[in-house]
Amino acid sequence: MNGTPHITSDQLAAYVAGEADAALRNAVERWAAADPANAKELEALVRAWQWSAGASALPEIDVDAAWHKVQKRIEENTSGGKVVRMRPMQRFAPWLAAAAVVAGLFFAARILFVSGTQDYSAMAQVVHAVLNDSSRVVLSPHSEMTASIGDKRSINLKGQAYFEVARNTAKPFTVQAGEVLVTVLGTGFDVLAYDTSKTVQVNVRHGRVRVQANGAELDLLAGDAAYYDRATHRLTRMALPSSVVWGDRIVKFQDAPMSEVVERLEFMYNVRIDFSDPTIGACRLTADFDNESIERILSVIADTFGVTVEKDQSGQYTLNGDGC
Repeated sequence: MNGTPHITSDQLAAYVAGEADAALRNAVERWAAADPANAKELEALVRAWQWSAGASALPEIDVDAAWHKVQKRIEENTSGGKVVRMRPMQRFAPWLAAAAVVAGLFFAARILFVSGTQDYSAMAQVVHAVLNDSSRVVLSPHSEMTASIGDKRSINLKGQAYFEVARNTAKPFTVQAGEVLVTVLGTGFDVLAYDTSKTVQVNVRHGRVRVQANGAELDLLAGDAAYYDRATHRLTRMALPSSVVWGDRIVKFQDAPMSEVVERLEFMYNVRIDFSDPTIGACRLTADFDNESIERILSVIADTFGVTVEKDQSGQYTLNGDGC
């Protein structure tokens, strides 16, 4: 566009860091006002600086003038997006804080931002993400996904993820997991599609989803599950298993033996739980826990079966009693 200044990554870095003089600040704001993509790019870099340096250390940056000029046009062009390689922030915040002052970081952010998708990857820890349509995702360890949220809402998943989808009847939300396609309007469901697994599994917590694979199609409601066998290419409807975890801290037990309950809780909360009497392991539990602490869960179990909970100095729990 004629009259629009050319802005380098170094200049953007100086602006966001609060180190630009009046002339450069004016040039950057003219550049942002000239194009919706420029304004969104500048906003992304401001957020990147906030993530790395912390809001309390962020210099005051006023981009309102530029933003208001292009806000309406941005809303009309929502198909754009950003690519963000997600990692648990507590592990990488120190590195980001140190690297944020390097102009190359902003150059990389610019390339990623304009590509139109969001990439998420979970290594050893769970990653929580909020997509551009406000849908929420909990990505399990050793999983990755690519999200394209704009004119269409589509996910490509490898691994496991729990989705709480923002309802939008005009734009169905789809998850492609290998040969399996899951389509929803607004619901909560879990997809397990690790490359090393022989099956793809879809568990529905609430709402309704449609699962398609190899020409077959199933509509699932809350409490339903579907299994796709990669070897036989067969799609089968089943009930949910006796214990299922939604995300990382929501768990449902349906007539599950306490031996299975304890195994699930030990993995979820990284704790050790023993029985003073092995017969407790045969007791069967039906309960839902939504983001409860391990102490609260064990308290409910103790009240249910008339046992007591003991915690030793090492943090190990023991359920004491005579069983159910």
